[in-house]
Amino acid sequence: MMAGQDLPAPPSVPDRSAATAGSGETVTDPLEVRALSGAVLEPRSVALVGGGPGALDLITVRGLALLRQADVVVVDRLGPVGLVDLLPEGVEIIPVGKAPGQHSMRQADIEQVLVDQARAGKRVVRLKGGDPFLLGRGGEEVIACRAAGIDVQVVPGVTSSIAGPAAGDVPVTHRGTAVAVHVVNAHGDLGPADLAALRDAGTTTVLMMGVEWLPRLVSQAMLNGVSGHTPVAIVQSATLPEQKVARGTLATIEQVVAEQQIQHPAVIVVGATAAEGFLAAPEPEGTGRGAGRDNLTAPQEEPEEPFAARTDSPVLIGCAHGTRFRGGRDVIRELLVMASQLVDAPVRESFVDIQAPAIDDAVAAHAGPSVATRPDTPVTAVVVPVLLSTGYHVRKDIGSAVAGRTAVAAPPLGPDERLATVMAERLLEAGLTEGDTVVMAAAGTSDPDGLAMVEQMRDLLAETLGAEIGLGYVAASEPDMTTAVTQAREGGAGRVVVASYMLAPGHFQKKLESAGADVVAEPLGTHPLVAEIIADRYRAAVGD
Repeated sequence: MMAGQDLPAPPSVPDRSAATAGSGETVTDPLEVRALSGAVLEPRSVALVGGGPGALDLITVRGLALLRQADVVVVDRLGPVGLVDLLPEGVEIIPVGKAPGQHSMRQADIEQVLVDQARAGKRVVRLKGGDPFLLGRGGEEVIACRAAGIDVQVVPGVTSSIAGPAAGDVPVTHRGTAVAVHVVNAHGDLGPADLAALRDAGTTTVLMMGVEWLPRLVSQAMLNGVSGHTPVAIVQSATLPEQKVARGTLATIEQVVAEQQIQHPAVIVVGATAAEGFLAAPEPEGTGRGAGRDNLTAPQEEPEEPFAARTDSPVLIGCAHGTRFRGGRDVIRELLVMASQLVDAPVRESFVDIQAPAIDDAVAAHAGPSVATRPDTPVTAVVVPVLLSTGYHVRKDIGSAVAGRTAVAAPPLGPDERLATVMAERLLEAGLTEGDTVVMAAAGTSDPDGLAMVEQMRDLLAETLGAEIGLGYVAASEPDMTTAVTQAREGGAGRVVVASYMLAPGHFQKKLESAGADVVAEPLGTHPLVAEIIADRYRAAVGD
């Protein structure tokens, strides 16, 4: 049903043709919602109405009854926007829709509109997509209205987290297969509870607003032990005529989405019930009569043994520093995904700061206590520092994590002539020309061995470029980058170009922009040679 069409009257509803709109006009009300709902929208009040997932006829009767009484409708981009076209003239429509990365109105301003319109004596409906309280910021709007002394009522809506999968033939629960639903705001990283839900074969995980972030969601899930065979379905524009459904597995869904050109708005469903043809298959023999977890009959992955790898090969645990910068997280995860394609072993992520899982927890999950009287106990985990030189994190954090366990730590990634090759490529991409003076920027450390590694890396870069290279540090060591750039200029340099000896964008890379150089190259990033070094460090540790 599209905007501008008449809404059909249910045959069981008496034919009462007149209803009063908030504008004071008498209009034809084909649904005769007043026969089914006694909800009233008083002047100087607000109703938060959940409009449902998109189709016009999936709004609730109560929601439609209040909408018919509105003087002002403040409407989102998603949901049954076409309903406002069925309202009589004189009803003021205020669009405040938000698209990913493009907010037409700030949330605080939306709340002020609701308060101001109600204070002006209007009957105000805030028409929202889905349900007002499921990732819809409805709670914030209720708080704002009540803080201003405005009476507000909430009308639950059909949420797309349930209706979207259903429209795509994906039941979020199913007797014998799925007994729980976990709904996630898929902006940003997945949390521990989200990852646990994804690993649980009896739970269906619904990821909202996540299509744009699909690559990072997939990489994080797989680097935290979620099987690549897990079924995934994505329903685009659920309940609308343009609805599309794409299906695959965690390992294939990115390619499927690209091939089918799936875009937002869409809901991502992960779990057994998302499998192609799930509802076409007969119930398996022996399906229990109960509906709880004890009656799950679908094949489930056995819980991972707490101190054993999933294969005969030790687990590769990549350990990075951790960052709040989303682009930096993506680079580290992509490097680990690339490395996983080069080794015959499971690959997991871990961090020494900011991000989870912490290195101690990751090692403990895959390596049990070592027994001094059994020196032949096999190694079950190898920690590869996704760090460029030794220092506190390598010695203390990683060292203490593997101590006394069936785990070993490999050396950091640098120094390595392949890293010099990557830095040279980044310099050329940044526009390095003959005659430029290059200063290599390192993070810095108070560890003497770490400083020696950085200096050796500087020498490898100089050999690769065939020129003398300056050296500066972002923190913890001298000279700092501003001083290093100044010294280069005082030495007669024309243009000063910074070679970034950083793995990924983040706080330290950002600080290079204020060092006074003419050009700052990008960090090492997702280069195949960096992934190759990670794989080589693992192979050397296991004796390959």
